[in-house]
Amino acid sequence: MELEQWLKVYQAASVTASSKERAYWIVFSVCLLANFLLLFVLLSTGGFTLGFMGGFGNVPVGTRALDTGLAFLGLLLSLFWLVILERLEREKALWSGLLRQVEGEFAGAEFHRAELRLSRGQPVRALTTTALYNEWYPEILRLSWFSRALPSFLGSFLPVYFLFGWLLLSLLPWILV
Repeated sequence: MELEQWLKVYQAASVTASSKERAYWIVFSVCLLANFLLLFVLLSTGGFTLGFMGGFGNVPVGTRALDTGLAFLGLLLSLFWLVILERLEREKALWSGLLRQVEGEFAGAEFHRAELRLSRGQPVRALTTTALYNEWYPEILRLSWFSRALPSFLGSFLPVYFLFGWLLLSLLPWILV
């Protein structure tokens, strides 16, 4: 292939990989917001508030059924969240791998390979410089353990926590009667 064709392939793969990453975090944010809104609606109906303050025995059955229905809706939302994030994670990994493979065809160009090394905690030379003792030196960047672990922790465990929380909230009014 000619250089111009490789550049078009590289640009297309780069746009697709970035859109997959953006879609992943948009779905994550929207599902997190939807879970919190549903939790707010559940708590504002009064069933769980009355149950925790005055005992579950005096909560009407209709309120318990409404709370269970809202919690079941949250359970379905969390299942959707898990499934769609897993699929988007796989697509994101595929396109990032293809992008690094196409990048290997260019001599000296390592944009996405440097990002991969940075995300794994390896040192990467930045394009900026630092002034030390009246001399300019290229900066070395390295992400801390916390900065690397937090996004993967949130992306993989937060939907599971919500799933178990909604399951518990759907069963709680009927168990503690």
